[in-house]
Amino acid sequence: MGMPQPLQQVQHRTERKPDFSVTLILLLIAACLLTVALLPRYKDYTLREHRKLAKSVLEEVLLRSQDWQTTHRGRRITSLEDLGYGAAAVYVTSDGTVRGSANLSSIYRVGLTFPTTRTPDSCGLISDHAQGGFVVVAVPIQTQRIDTQCARLCLGSSGQHQTSGTENADKCWNRTP
Repeated sequence: MGMPQPLQQVQHRTERKPDFSVTLILLLIAACLLTVALLPRYKDYTLREHRKLAKSVLEEVLLRSQDWQTTHRGRRITSLEDLGYGAAAVYVTSDGTVRGSANLSSIYRVGLTFPTTRTPDSCGLISDHAQGGFVVVAVPIQTQRIDTQCARLCLGSSGQHQTSGTENADKCWNRTP
C-alpha cells in the first residue's frame, strides 16, 4: 500500500444568490433613465394633440360664423353666443369637449376679438369689424400654458392663421412639414 495521502481540504462552494436590493436599484435606475429620455417627447406629443383640439374648435367657430352670416345678412357677430355657444367665451378640455366654464381639464379659452390694430392678444391679426370681421383666439390655460412654441392660436374670419409663440405659424397650424 504505500503512504497515506494527506487529507485534502475540501472547499464547499456555495452559490451566491443575487442580492435583491442591488437588482431593485438597477431596475429603478433603468426606469429613471427611460423616464428622463421619454418625458420630453410625451410632453411635446401632448401639447401638439391639445393644439389640434383647439384648432378644430377655432375652425368650427369659423364655419358657424359663415352659416350665421348667410342667415343674418347685414348683422355683425358680437360673441360666440351669437353662434350658438352657451357663453361669450368657451373652454376646450383635454378630451375635446367644449364647455361654457372652465374645469380642471380645460386647456384653452376660446373667444372672439375685434382688433383694429395689430396686438399680441390677437396674434397680430386685425379685423374689419365694420364688414363683420373678427379674430377667434384660443388662449392656452392651465397645463397648456407651457406651450411657448405656439402659445395663442388665432384664426381670422377671412381665414388667416397666426400664433403668438416662438414657432412659425405655418408649423403650428400644420401648413408645412
